[in-house]
Amino acid sequence: MTNELTLTGARLVLLDEVYEGTVHVVDGHINDIAPGRSKATKAIDLDGGYLIPGLIDLHTDNLEKHALPRAGVVWNPLSAVVAHDALVTAAGITTVFDSLCIGSTTRDYRKQDDRARILPILVDGIHEAQECGVLRADHLLHLRCEVTDEEVLARLTPLVDDPLVKLVSVMDHAPGHRQSPELDRFRQMQITQYGWSDKDADRRIEEWMEASRTIGPQNQARIVALVRARQLPLASHDDETAEHVQEAIYAGVSISEFPTTRAAAEMAHSLGIRVVMGAPNVVRGNSHSGNISARDLATTGHLDILASDYVPASLLHGAFQLTRDPVGMSLPQAISTVSSAPASATGLADRGAIKVGTRADLCHVIEINDIPLVRRVWKEGRQVF
Repeated sequence: MTNELTLTGARLVLLDEVYEGTVHVVDGHINDIAPGRSKATKAIDLDGGYLIPGLIDLHTDNLEKHALPRAGVVWNPLSAVVAHDALVTAAGITTVFDSLCIGSTTRDYRKQDDRARILPILVDGIHEAQECGVLRADHLLHLRCEVTDEEVLARLTPLVDDPLVKLVSVMDHAPGHRQSPELDRFRQMQITQYGWSDKDADRRIEEWMEASRTIGPQNQARIVALVRARQLPLASHDDETAEHVQEAIYAGVSISEFPTTRAAAEMAHSLGIRVVMGAPNVVRGNSHSGNISARDLATTGHLDILASDYVPASLLHGAFQLTRDPVGMSLPQAISTVSSAPASATGLADRGAIKVGTRADLCHVIEINDIPLVRRVWKEGRQVF
């Protein structure tokens, strides 16, 4: 039996234009796009709202928050996955790269242990939720590999062949460079956050920086080899300098996540590496960690993709923000940063745009007081929100 869906009375946001029209879906794929309203009795009238492609999110920490609601508290993985799924779907996200850390991005040992515990059970939880048919969005895996962690390879190897793995990134969160170039500021933040003594902070920071100098390059080379052998997309993280970008090119990186300086972002972009910035950065107007503004990069044409990072709802909000001053992107350009661009960067040719033949992953959006709000979401033509 054929399953059909007709959405009409919408402002269709296509790859290069916006017009009022109708989308007809047959068996989960877009079958026809036409200007004007449909007179079909079963057509759903979107009352002049926007119809955009379902959003694609390459980087979200949201699942880990549901799995670790408090330090030392590990939540049931199936429950965590389903709660996370409901939240991202309500944000208009139909394809989400659940971003899981392999190795610790801190020297707080309790947090290290927590993240090591949840990694395998969350992967199992995603598979369980899929097998039970309780997920609304498509869930893929983005494995974030901390090269300063001695156990990173041992933890990555059993997971890298999982069919859900569609993106791997290499990270070095040691202080003194990249995200945290100012040592004194970083040291004080760690003391405040974790309650370390001055002596303890100095010891842990020195250990971390030593790991970055010694095991970091070795781990990165081995991770890159694993990823290349499987022809997976590889991302760098927090590139700060020209040297970091050159290292990324040598490693075969095709995505630069959250470059921290204009120089690094511009160089990466000029060399064909897609630049990803956090949507919360766009919405807020600045980076929470004091690095380059995503709006500034967008204004000069050096931003390719937005990711929700730590706020799922920011993805849609950030895209619409790009259409406003000082950036002034067209709406199709802005929506591409959260749909067709991330799809292209990760080889998802079947989605990311409203065009005939693609999956009917669609999102109905209205604006209230200049805030874009999700009203309805369809994945493969089936309403999921």
